[in-house]
Amino acid sequence: MKMDTGNIKEKAKGLTIRVLVIFAVFVVILLLFWHLTDEVVFEKENGFDEKVYLYITGFTSPTITRLMEFLTFFGSRDFLLPAYLSISIYYLLFQKNTRTSLSVSAIGLAGAGVLFILKQSFQRHRPLKPLLQNVDGFSYPSGHSFSAFTFGGILIFLIWQSKILRGWKWFYTIAFLLLAVLIAFTRVYLHVHFPTDVIAGFILSLLWLTICYVVLLKMGKLGAKNNL
Repeated sequence: MKMDTGNIKEKAKGLTIRVLVIFAVFVVILLLFWHLTDEVVFEKENGFDEKVYLYITGFTSPTITRLMEFLTFFGSRDFLLPAYLSISIYYLLFQKNTRTSLSVSAIGLAGAGVLFILKQSFQRHRPLKPLLQNVDGFSYPSGHSFSAFTFGGILIFLIWQSKILRGWKWFYTIAFLLLAVLIAFTRVYLHVHFPTDVIAGFILSLLWLTICYVVLLKMGKLGAKNNL
């Protein structure tokens, strides 16, 4: 009985520490997002954006532009919507894991809703003279950056829940992160977003993933291993 009580106390202590760490991380990320928003949206400080654009102009070329146009597609709705759907179907039909299937769909769809609300709230206009045509909507935060890091974060979580070798887990983690960074960079290179837009998209993604992790963990929908 004493041993059981000790185990319960240890588990409770571990859970409390984890909750405190997650809460502290959440607060820090939230403060970063608010500070950046205050500087670039409300105070309209654009010195950093101008310096980055000036640097990028030095290596702009038609070849690189075509590459950026190709990479930016992987952060668009045209790619991510089928990708989310495919993952959900895979876990639903092949893994027989309804919880993970619904969780992935919920994170993607609800995240898109949060992003839309924030864009409409801040209403920061896009940069002038974009290299990519037919881009509409407001600029802050970057939807491609937010979506790429959120989708990459989901994939990384699923990979680490799988039974593949640890070395491959690290390989895929680095690969997904690099792809998300490249997608975010394409938005700046193509002049459809300010650099601070994509930074905000990244920070917002961290906030969103942290919230989703806590909510789904509390609901008991995370933690089950899969055979990916």
